[in-house]
Formats: sequence, structure tokens, C-alpha cells
Amino acid sequence: MPQQNPGSSMSPRHSAKSDSIRPGPEAEAREIFAPRIYLVDPDALTRAQLADYLRHKGFDVVATTDMEAAPSPADMLILALDGMELRASRPKWLAAKPDIPAIVLDRPRVFPGRPAALGFAPDARLSLPIPPRKLVATIRQVLSLARIESADSREASARLYRFAGWTLHRHGRRLESRDAKSVVLTKLEFEVLKTLLTFPRQLLTRQQLIEVAWGPGKQVESRRLDYPITRLRRHLGDDMKFPTLIKTIVGRGYRLDAEVEKLS
Repeated sequence: MPQQNPGSSMSPRHSAKSDSIRPGPEAEAREIFAPRIYLVDPDALTRAQLADYLRHKGFDVVATTDMEAAPSPADMLILALDGMELRASRPKWLAAKPDIPAIVLDRPRVFPGRPAALGFAPDARLSLPIPPRKLVATIRQVLSLARIESADSREASARLYRFAGWTLHRHGRRLESRDAKSVVLTKLEFEVLKTLLTFPRQLLTRQQLIEVAWGPGKQVESRRLDYPITRLRRHLGDDMKFPTLIKTIVGRGYRLDAEVEKLS
């Protein structure tokens, strides 16, 4: 059994398990629709372990050790960095943030705790070695947030949202009832409700809603989301114990259960 190298992100058992799995026709069909990850890691062993594990988890991975070539089209960039190597020679394409979500994996060797300076702020930054489940959870979170932000930019022309007898007016953050009574929402309430209306009948995690309401990268205690959710339920006349509009998915997040009409 191979020994784990100091910069390896996975233990040998993960690599061995991945090597033994050969995807069948169904798995190959799923890969057509799987998020594509462009993985750059100068360490060939770590690159192979990462790529195998992520493929096993359903991602389409294009992996390379070449730091000089700009990433090919993908849904996400994962870049494993050795701080000393980056200080010696920084690729030109790293001067600015790529057009796709980016996760940086730092491999501290000489100066632990001092990650290499980049020309941009990545969507997430983690240190190697990393528990595989944490890496997968981070990837899914970053991709989900990118999906929310992309949808929000496409819906910039939406003037109002109609749902379950209610109307949310984008201008003025006004929530209007069927009988024309209205209330002005706070910014947090508005951002949370607008995001739920953008993805009706879909689960949105607490972290996704926090990233939208407070802004990406902010350190916010998860329980602080309880207040705007509670206020929105009161505004909407939703039963606090058994809500029918903003439903709690225990341990995961929230879902808006209503048909939504978006008008420009």
C-alpha cells in the first residue's frame, strides 16, 4: 500500500477505493450532466487522489499538473498551491479571479499558516490535508451559491413576484397582501424571501441564504437566520408551528412551497 505523502489530501484508503470502482453505463450517463471541475495540482500523487475521489462522488474532473496553462471551460476551478512554488513563479492567469467559482487548497510546507498571496479572493480557501467530506461539501456549497448569484443576475429585470395571494415588489422591498395591505421588509427579510421566490419548491440551505442576505464571505452565526425567517412567516400569516409557505427542512434549510409568477 502506498505511503501518504505530506501534501496528500486523501488517506491511501480513499485512493485505493476509487481505483477499484469502474463506472457502469448509468454512472457514465450521469457524468454528462455532472459539474465539471478543472483541477490544477503540481503534485501528481495528490492530483490523482483528488481526481479519483471527486469522480467517485459524481463530478466530471479534468486534472492537470500544469500551472502555466489557463483553465479550460469548466464549472469550477480547484487550485492546489505550494506557497514557495507560487512565490517563485506566478502564472499570468492567476493575476485576476477566473470567471468561474474557484477553490484554493493550500499546501503549507515551509511557512505553515502563511498562505501564498493571490491576485484575487477565491470563493473558498482550505488547507491540505483536508477531510474528503469537507472538500465535497465546500464544492457543493460554492457551486450552489454561484447558481443563486447567476439566477439573481438573470432576474434583475423582475419587478415583482406573485405567490399564494401575495405580491413582493422589488422596488421599495414592499410585500403586499391580496387585500392590498402592505408592509416594508427589512433588507435581510427581502433578500431571504427574494431568494426563496427565485427557487420555489427547492431546498436552500441555511448557509446559502446567509451568503445571500449578509453577503459572501461574512462570518455569520447560523442561528441569526432564524429572525428574518420568523418575521417573514409572521408577515405572511404562516403558522409558526406548522408553516405551509416557508417550510423547514430539518437539519438542512428551507423551502418555499408555492407557485411563483415573476413579472417584469
